[in-house]
This record gives sequence, structure tokens and C-alpha cells, in this order.
Amino acid sequence: MKNINFADFPKAYVPVLKEAALTALKSEKVKKCEINFIMVSDAEIKKLNIKYRKTRRITDVISFMVVPELFAGDIYISKGRSEKQAKKYGNTWLEELAYLVIHGTLHLCGYTDYDPENKTEMFAKQDKIFKCLTF
Repeated sequence: MKNINFADFPKAYVPVLKEAALTALKSEKVKKCEINFIMVSDAEIKKLNIKYRKTRRITDVISFMVVPELFAGDIYISKGRSEKQAKKYGNTWLEELAYLVIHGTLHLCGYTDYDPENKTEMFAKQDKIFKCLTF
């Protein structure tokens, strides 16, 4: 069973965002999970980065695997950063949020983007998943 929750996201966006998460999970053959997606402010995501990643910056998404054996995690997405990135990349805000949902989900699956080789692999995978979505 896959339990996916969204807090503080526009209600109209949730069906597409849930599809994005489920598509990413299917691509990684994850059968059971509990994932909470939480929309936060730039200031809140910066605090999370300071506390858990020891970096003083605003990121678009940060993922935490809370109970690995249950594949239970929390994914925080920055409202302000995601809105700015949507404009920068020529996406709608919904498209950008879907992309970040996929990105955060892949982080829970063990993908990283901290070095060029892993980043290339992760972004290729998320691009492929993103193209499967219907908007």
C-alpha cells in the first residue's frame, strides 16, 4: 500500500503531484511506502538545511527517510523557490512542483545529486519520469 500525503499544497494540484510520486515509486519498484510532502517557506527550508545539512542556503527540496524499513519519509518543498524556478525554467508552477516531487522521491530511493556523475544519472531518471505525466 502506498500512502502519500500533501500538506499546504494547492488542492487542485494534488492529483497530478500524487501521480508524479506514484510514477517515480513505480519506476523504482517500491511497493509500500508512507510519504508526506510538506510545502514550506524559503525561511523554513533554510532552517532545515542549517539543522540537518549544515548548509546555510535555501534549496527547492529536502528529503528525509524517517523509517527506512517501512519506506516512510518526509519531503519538504519550498514554495518561494519552486515559484521562482518555474518562471526561470518556463514551467507552470504545477509542472515545477511535479518535477520536485519526483526529485524528492528519488532522493528517498537513494539517488543523490551531490556530484556530477550521480547528478547526471538522477536528472536523466527524473526527466524520463516527468515525461510520463499528463498535465
